[in-house]
Amino acid sequence: MKIIITFILFILSAGSAYSQLTLTNQYNPVPGDVDSYAICDTVNILQGNAGANQTWSYLNLTRVDSTDVTFVSSASTPYSGQFATSNVASSNDNSSFNYFTTSATNILFNGNGNPAVVIPYSNPQLYMQYPFTYNTSFSDNFGSNYISNGTPTVRSGTINVTGDAWGTINLPIGSFPNALRVKYIISTKDSSNPGAPIVFVTNTTSYVWFVPGKKYPVFEIVYSTLLFNGTLFASSKTVNYNASSTPIGIQQISTEVPDDYDLSQNYPNPFNPNTVIRFQIRRSSDVRLVVYDILGKQITELVNQNKNAGTYEVDWNASGIPSGVYYYKLSAGDYSETKKMILIK
Repeated sequence: MKIIITFILFILSAGSAYSQLTLTNQYNPVPGDVDSYAICDTVNILQGNAGANQTWSYLNLTRVDSTDVTFVSSASTPYSGQFATSNVASSNDNSSFNYFTTSATNILFNGNGNPAVVIPYSNPQLYMQYPFTYNTSFSDNFGSNYISNGTPTVRSGTINVTGDAWGTINLPIGSFPNALRVKYIISTKDSSNPGAPIVFVTNTTSYVWFVPGKKYPVFEIVYSTLLFNGTLFASSKTVNYNASSTPIGIQQISTEVPDDYDLSQNYPNPFNPNTVIRFQIRRSSDVRLVVYDILGKQITELVNQNKNAGTYEVDWNASGIPSGVYYYKLSAGDYSETKKMILIK
């Protein structure tokens, strides 16, 4: 009995040692992903402080619009010939596309194309590099020569990216500890001379929150300004909220219809920092798989999607979560089950 008590005390005491979320190539977009987000009212929505162990509360967001960004193979798009090195593209209207090259070490932004203009970057923009965590930073230059309305145009720009904060973000769908805030500062200059010099400069500062278990940011605040020949022409602020970000590591391992619903014990257990959770559903259902701490506080939502009948596995990386006893709960239709797991670091 003494050994068991000592072991439990060790687990609970170790739980006070937090480690920050680290982004890896698990966060790379892949064809088939959908990033759905709500565009929200910006009044009284501020980015808050930088630094360690912050708390950000955005519980009363007002949705004003929404959009879906779909990721597809670059080869399937109409401008693929001008983006030969790209392996994935994104679009929210199936007309305009952004092009990326993803790898184990980074994401490169290669430019964009639409019916009006195609801008392939001769010098791609380093959009993310791995591993990336709190206090990580990098800078890059990018550029392109393209034709706009029949006029040769030169694009040049800089990007500065910093993991400037971590902490807990409170959103309408729950509280997410060990959130990583990434600050992007991007300046883009487009210069042309269709008879008189024209210079547009777009400056954008974005605050983007990532949380464990979700591939795409759950929250974003973006400030932008547009200068025309040195004079402020326009400015804007946007607030985007993603309530159902694509979970990391979920895959369907069988399409055979099971006889019943089931939630398996995670393996390995105890684990550090990865574990696999398998579940099966007997008919198409809205599925939620949520992890809670020992006090019943939601730690992360691993799945919140409609899934067809079959068997699934979720690979959960708990690198940003402290040691301790946790519970994971599966809800699908009328079925609900909870199991215990132990994280030891």
